[in-house]
Amino acid sequence: MRPEEARIGTKVRVCEHHRISERRGMVGRIVSCYGGEEYVAVDVRFPDRQYRLFWPKDLEEIPSPQPWWRSLVGGESRS
Repeated sequence: MRPEEARIGTKVRVCEHHRISERRGMVGRIVSCYGGEEYVAVDVRFPDRQYRLFWPKDLEEIPSPQPWWRSLVGGESRS
């Protein structure tokens, strides 16, 4: 994830290259963004209600699943 892609509410996964192996693959939501243009850090809340601070490069966005009713009305959404 690039710093400009980090938005509050985005569902993210900790990348496999993260330096702390126990956090790799964890899934949570961005709840805060800190910093400026050059350095950005994001606060991620996990399902167990813990919060952790990450660099955006250590996260990947998880796309939202397609709503079930889309398959009934023509498949894909128009963008």
